[in-house]
Amino acid sequence: MAEAEWATIPVRPETKKYLEELKKRYRFASYDELVKALTRPKRAIQLDLSREIPPVTGILWNENWKEVPFDGQITQVIVHFPSGCNALVEVRVGVYQEGTVHWICPKEGFLALDDVTLTFNIFWPVRKKDRVCAEIYNYDDRYYHRIGITVVVEEMIY
Repeated sequence: MAEAEWATIPVRPETKKYLEELKKRYRFASYDELVKALTRPKRAIQLDLSREIPPVTGILWNENWKEVPFDGQITQVIVHFPSGCNALVEVRVGVYQEGTVHWICPKEGFLALDDVTLTFNIFWPVRKKDRVCAEIYNYDDRYYHRIGITVVVEEMIY
């Protein structure tokens, strides 16, 4: 193995925080390996957490989840509220890791809108077998609502 050369590059505070979080999650990887992994072409998958919710009911995170098939990072969360929701349907998306649900979209509370598709660029490290999950509550007392939720996960290649 070649001798390492030292380089210092300026990064924004949020980038430094992101790299430190990656280092915690991938503690066996060096910073060099992390930088290489972040810059290599990656495989991406879409996890579909969309559901149709009956009137005045909800679905909890542990009833609506998909397992992550590889180490990687969540890069996008896309949520679609169809016309007629009128802010009567609440949604939040999280990741179940090591016994805890971390709500990533939104970080606090719920989203509740009408006739809109939102795309959130999120960088959240995930490990193989973590669970991406969503909670959806329909407070409409008349109508079913189908909420579209797609989570994009990119593979981390060492």
